[in-house]
Amino acid sequence: MSSYSTVKAANWRFVELGRVVLIDNKDLATVVEIIDQKRVLIDGPKIQRQAIALAKVVLTPIVLPNLPRGARTATVHKKWAAAEIDSKWAATSWAKKLAAKERRSQLTDFERFQVLVLKKQRRFAVRKAVAKA
Repeated sequence: MSSYSTVKAANWRFVELGRVVLIDNKDLATVVEIIDQKRVLIDGPKIQRQAIALAKVVLTPIVLPNLPRGARTATVHKKWAAAEIDSKWAATSWAKKLAAKERRSQLTDFERFQVLVLKKQRRFAVRKAVAKA
């Protein structure tokens, strides 16, 4: 028995109908039709239906189930709402990191200063507790 039998297959994300994609690290859409090896037709609640290169999107682990090939925009919106894609996406650590990054970029100078002070206080409390132990 070789050592290769214990290696598990990676969790691949295939380009498939209903696959939810992330565009420009902010907007979600779903693959409605595969045009060719490099392009797909996407549609979503915040994105207008369009052909886009696969190089410009990132595949997410979320799939919109039972989406018919070439589904119309209304169908996509109904299935999107029924599958609660937005809440599933918001629950992922990926979405949380993007939201935190966006929040940090919106901070004012004073808010950045407050964060610095809070980090110092937390660091002091942790060092004090470690020194006690």
